[in-house]
Amino acid sequence: MDLSKCIVKLDHSVGTPDNLPNWRQIPGFPVYGVGQCTEEGLEKMNDKMTKDRTILFIMRQEPIVYVNGQPCAPRKREALHDNIMFNCKPDDLAALEVKFSSEVEAMIKDGKLEVHGDKELHENPMEREDVANETEVTSVKSFGALMKDMTAKNEGTSTARVPFVEERPLPEECFDQITCQLANESPSTCQCVFVSQMGKGRSTLGTVIACIVKASQMIIKLDKMVDEGMAARDWADGIIKTKFEDPVPSEDLKDPFLRGEFDVIKELLEKHPEMVAGKILADKMIDICGVPPEGTGLQNLRKAIIQTKYKYDAATEDKQIVWKRMIINFIERYFYLICFATYARQNAKDAFKKTFKQFMDEHSDLRPMIENGKDKLEWYRKVDEGAVSSLKNMIDVPDYKTKLGAIVGSLYKLAFKTYADIPRGPVKDNLMRKLACKTLMEILPPEVHDRVQKELAEKKLSTDFDTVMGLVVA
Repeated sequence: MDLSKCIVKLDHSVGTPDNLPNWRQIPGFPVYGVGQCTEEGLEKMNDKMTKDRTILFIMRQEPIVYVNGQPCAPRKREALHDNIMFNCKPDDLAALEVKFSSEVEAMIKDGKLEVHGDKELHENPMEREDVANETEVTSVKSFGALMKDMTAKNEGTSTARVPFVEERPLPEECFDQITCQLANESPSTCQCVFVSQMGKGRSTLGTVIACIVKASQMIIKLDKMVDEGMAARDWADGIIKTKFEDPVPSEDLKDPFLRGEFDVIKELLEKHPEMVAGKILADKMIDICGVPPEGTGLQNLRKAIIQTKYKYDAATEDKQIVWKRMIINFIERYFYLICFATYARQNAKDAFKKTFKQFMDEHSDLRPMIENGKDKLEWYRKVDEGAVSSLKNMIDVPDYKTKLGAIVGSLYKLAFKTYADIPRGPVKDNLMRKLACKTLMEILPPEVHDRVQKELAEKKLSTDFDTVMGLVVA
């Protein structure tokens, strides 16, 4: 790829970032997650940890360069808000990073460089607005060079590039790269730091994988203590159950989707009963690596699936495409974590001599199962057709305007019933108003519907409930 045609975009594109953005430790494990640190933050990272063996896992596919101590990555001009997929091996990525650093230096004119950011922070890339600034450049350094300096100064610290695709659990070899690094390390003392752009999706994925590996190693150690007569079976089982299996009490456990009970997951557990134990371990590690109160992180990789589905439901059709892609990727990621946890439980005793990729090869039905099942979700809510029919009868009369108060009340009752499972808040309010508007448009008498539709188009008005209702009563 010709990096000279790319623009330079700040990793932290809004405001002034923390030196160690979104730094946190996973409860009960020497495992940490963080966003892409500033140059100053890299120097301060050691103050956050002990002097024990430390591995820094860089969970990004993108080459990274530091301009004036701030991390930046290349973006295509036609897709400023999307990370570029490079599909590089770790060694190739290091070389690409050196090349990008040289290209950035070549872009500097009269000591200045055009650096891009976002006007405001938005989760959906389609809602972001680009901002370009001419920046006086004092230094340009590749991330690899900074990492080399850092490891040279700190004996016992090493780095590993793990180029996961954003939002996805691919390529599968990335699981094995993490496992290989940890297989012969102490699960209780070897420190792991997972770095990604924001410190959210890919950092969280890394922390979950590491905790699954460490938990499986600790379980083997406990079993060995029992076998050697150093501990009682009941004592060891109690620790395993409490630390690695029992879910953290939460109201969310009442919701089957927040528990991860999607069709393809149920199919996985039905066809492979051995995956039930894997799901228990994966769920516990996902929770402690996730958001408070269960964890200390930024994203719960299981709950994010249905939470993103709510955002999809509330979005306008033009922006639903991004949310749908995320949901499908998140289901795939969760499926893989259950498979990986099952693999880890089965192979920790042999120090992971069998790779996860080999495990997936042996279970040849798993890849097609998730490929065919990851989009099996109810993309559109089922609405009570009887209630809609009753509303249609109420409005399909000459004096319908006198009944609008009752009709509006019935519309909102229908919307509330349809989204009864969603917690109160802005997302639920948006969903209810969107459904009320959609249903109102569907039940309007033909001549009123055509008049409203024409005014919306001619005046370029937004199709929201208040606007449509205003046109109906006009």
